[in-house]
Parts: sequence; structure tokens; C-alpha cells
Amino acid sequence: MAINLETIKTLSNKQKFVAIFLTIAIFAGSFIWFVFIPKNEEIAQAERAISSLSNEINVLRVKVRRLAQLKREDMLLQRKLREMKEQLPSEAEIEFLLKQVSDLGGRSGLDFKLWRPGAKVENPSGLYTEIPVNIEVAGGYHSVGVFFDKISKLRRIINVSDIRMFSPKIERNRVMIQTSFSATAFASTEKPVVAAKAAGEQ
Repeated sequence: MAINLETIKTLSNKQKFVAIFLTIAIFAGSFIWFVFIPKNEEIAQAERAISSLSNEINVLRVKVRRLAQLKREDMLLQRKLREMKEQLPSEAEIEFLLKQVSDLGGRSGLDFKLWRPGAKVENPSGLYTEIPVNIEVAGGYHSVGVFFDKISKLRRIINVSDIRMFSPKIERNRVMIQTSFSATAFASTEKPVVAAKAAGEQ
């Protein structure tokens, strides 16, 4: 049945109310179904995307802070490594270092009776090589103490071990004594340049 103005005029107030209510309900339902629900889903998807991006940003911020911390730690380790390398000469420098030890003994008033280099021993870590020298000196007890003190103040590391003192005697009101010990120098292990390049190309 066609609905026109004349038809509406013939309707009772109750029927008019029902017609208006149905019209509103149809429009509201259409709006909810075709507009509100799809848009609401788009909004939910956008919110999920924003939440995901926010989490990624927070993770990246943590990584950036961690990276800055790692860079600082790396700088400290590099500095410590340089300091350690300064204390560990190359094998080419060891001869000069041992000559320094010999000169220190002479300036301390000691006579060298024995200077016998031992076999080189590479540390299991592969970072350095131990180069021992068996030494025997003669001189005053005080001179020996001064000699060891000077060795301890060298910039390079020299380890003194197996100290033995024997045959003491009095000369010119001084106690003269024979002292034997092992002086171990430590040299950094230098890797061949060719091997290093080959390792870098792999």
C-alpha cells in the first residue's frame, strides 16, 4: 500500500507514533549497521596499531639506551686494553727490556754472575708469552733490595720469583751475599698480518 500525505492524515495518533518510531528505528539501525560498527572496527584496529607502535618505540628506546651504555663500556675496555698492551711489549722489545733490568742491577751496585735465558712459554690464553731469565748476582743485601724495588717500578711487567740468598760474607763492613732468582718478562703475542686479514675476509 502506497504511503502518502493523505494516508498519514487518516492515521490515528497511536499509529502515527508507531510509524515515526519505526522510521527512527530503521534509520538508527541502518546507521549502526552500515556506519557505526565498521567505523568502530576501524577505530579498534587503529588503536591496536598505535599500541603496537608504542611498544616498538619503547623497545627501541631501551635498545638505544643500552647501545649508549655498551659504547661506554667498549671505550673503557679499549682503554684498559691499551694500558695492558703498554705493559706487555712485543717480543722485539724484550731484549731492550731485559737490558734495562741488567742496567738497573749495575746501577744498584750488583755484579751479575749468571744470566741464562730460559725457554719461552706461550700462555694457554694465547694473549702473551712468558720469557724467563735465570739470574745470579753478588752484592750487598741492601743493594739487592734496591734492585728489586727498581724492577717493580718499571712500566713493563717483570715478575721476580724463586729468590734464594746464600754465601753471606763481610766485606768492608758490609754484608755481601749471593742472590739467585728468576725474572720473567711478558710479551704480547702478535698475530701475523696475513692470518688476521684472512680471518677478516671469511
